[in-house]
Amino acid sequence: MADPRENASLETLDRRMAELAGFVSPSEIFRALLEGTEAGSPRAAIYLLREGRFKGWSSIGYPPQAAASHRAITLPVGSGWLGSVAEETDVRWRTLSAGEQPPQFGQGRYGEVVALPVRVGGKAVALVVAEREPGEQPWSPAALSLLCQAARLRLELDLAWRRLKNLQGVAVEALQPVAVAAPLPVPAPEPEPVAVAPPAPEAATATEMAPWTETPEQESDPRREEARRFARLVATDIRLYNEEAVVLGRREGDLTARLAEPMARGREAYAKRFPDLGPSGAKLLEDAFVQVLAGGDASLVR
Repeated sequence: MADPRENASLETLDRRMAELAGFVSPSEIFRALLEGTEAGSPRAAIYLLREGRFKGWSSIGYPPQAAASHRAITLPVGSGWLGSVAEETDVRWRTLSAGEQPPQFGQGRYGEVVALPVRVGGKAVALVVAEREPGEQPWSPAALSLLCQAARLRLELDLAWRRLKNLQGVAVEALQPVAVAAPLPVPAPEPEPVAVAPPAPEAATATEMAPWTETPEQESDPRREEARRFARLVATDIRLYNEEAVVLGRREGDLTARLAEPMARGREAYAKRFPDLGPSGAKLLEDAFVQVLAGGDASLVR
């Protein structure tokens, strides 16, 4: 009989892999990668490589004080265990060798530690460090490696998309080439997200246009395209700086209560910037909240 814990881990891995395939921005991709580590480790932390340093980005499974300390950590790239893992071009994951130590941010010492690189264009842009006590479950470096490979492919696709847009003459502001340096979780303008539409009303006819759909004129309107990108930026920023509230809000079903203040500020900033678009323009921000904050579940954003 299959181990229920193993089945649960496989289901988690499958779900997170699907999320990685659908997300667009680097910060969303790294968030899905971090949340997916629960399929292979009881705790993990992500370090981004930027401007010659490792920067603690976010973690999961650690006490709140240690998690906060991790986000403040910076380490030089060219030294230590993380540096040696980043420099190895063919490693999928690596444990500690004699005399090596993992980064310390108040999390304590664990019996088993692995580091896994996320490479784009042949260069490490991030490292995932997973830790556990001997025998603690789940523990599958292979599952973590699969997640890192999925993140790599999605980041490379994002980079290729942006380069293609540039070649076609489409301006992409604040472009940060992922293959050169890890994108910090400061979202750049995004390509148009796939809208998550609510169910069509039962009374709607085949020729009736649902109120959330856009006419071809609206879809090609540069002003609405700018608003759509800004909406995605606002939602991604809220998620970035309220990570725990997003996770708990989705789980407990009280997302809007936990994020009431930042969502209100986001709506205010959006309304000041796009007052000319009216209610249909405001719907773009609500769609971004549903997709980015609620994971596509419109019932969580009311």
